[in-house]
Amino acid sequence: MTTEGCQAKQDTNWFAILITEFLVISVINAVTITVFARIRYLRKRSTYLIINLTVADLLLGAVAGPLHMYLHGERNRLSSWSRFFLLAFKLTFLIASPVNLSLISLERLHATLFPFKHCLLRKWFYLKIIIGSWFITLLLGSLMAALHLKPTDKAFHYAWASFCVVTLLVLTISYIRILLNVQKSPHLQNADALQTERKLSVTLFIVTGVSFLTILPWAIYKSIPSEKLPKTTSVNTCIYDILAVIYFANSIVNPFVYAIRMQEFRRALGNLVSGQRQAEQRRHQTRAERKRARRSQSQTML
Repeated sequence: MTTEGCQAKQDTNWFAILITEFLVISVINAVTITVFARIRYLRKRSTYLIINLTVADLLLGAVAGPLHMYLHGERNRLSSWSRFFLLAFKLTFLIASPVNLSLISLERLHATLFPFKHCLLRKWFYLKIIIGSWFITLLLGSLMAALHLKPTDKAFHYAWASFCVVTLLVLTISYIRILLNVQKSPHLQNADALQTERKLSVTLFIVTGVSFLTILPWAIYKSIPSEKLPKTTSVNTCIYDILAVIYFANSIVNPFVYAIRMQEFRRALGNLVSGQRQAEQRRHQTRAERKRARRSQSQTML
């Protein structure tokens, strides 16, 4: 088999893997959003940023993923402006999840260091933060898209690496400070509200830790100069695809962590599933009763 044939087969295999991953991301996060939307008591101040993170993960699977594959195959056929806009949307949704993880870590840090001030924050404060985060994410995505369209994309790779490093630093410093504060303040664990906040902080720490492990390889890869990467195109492409799959997997893990760690989320998901099951059973019973009624009516007429 020729080199071109091997490369085409490799591209087809990775295409199937990415399609499956993006589909799983979209379905899982859509179910998570449905749970938050249907169950009113889950929509509270402490979960606003979690809901926003879930929306970002959903957009990664439903929008950024297909754009990633489309641009991989059709980028040479598009005009400069078309490539810029599609790249800007793709990069915006790719970096939205790390940006929201950074926001969550800073919000948890504020809740740990200033618990009483944190309790006084209103929902409008969270909505302003969410809107501002998407505005900043769009600006970053547009800037990185402009850098990517330059003749040499060194600046783009360094920008990607810098963004990942800053994100990882924010996550690491925030949660180290949270853990140190929790160890220094054991007497506060008797308060139910503070205990609940701590449990949520631990849950989000797990989410962030998994995200750290998925973002770090991508940051290291993007920080390596292109001349030091493998010269073989197939090897370089394979490494890129593996790290991309790992990076995208971050958006799959988060809902599972919520289901394992958050009792309210587990209960709401169970109620939603059982409610749909009961509704389906009622529909079947109604259909059966209608059939029996029609049969009895036809027998009466005979």
